[in-house]
Amino acid sequence: MKKDDYIAGGHHFWIHFWFGLVFGVGFGAWICWWTFHILSRMEFIALTAAIGLAVACCSGRWGDSAWEWIVEYLLPPY
Repeated sequence: MKKDDYIAGGHHFWIHFWFGLVFGVGFGAWICWWTFHILSRMEFIALTAAIGLAVACCSGRWGDSAWEWIVEYLLPPY
């Protein structure tokens, strides 16, 4: 196995997926906390998990282009 095959190998989806899940849960909790503060605890957890899973699937599917979009449109400019 060449070094290039390892870098762009099959693990690529899962790395993006797990980082997307961590970011998505944090982002989902932030959205739910500031937007839907009247939700019950179970609704808050369910909506946060759904947003986290959606961001994780998008990050895993589209890889680096998804992260470029997240950085460009969702994070505040410095």
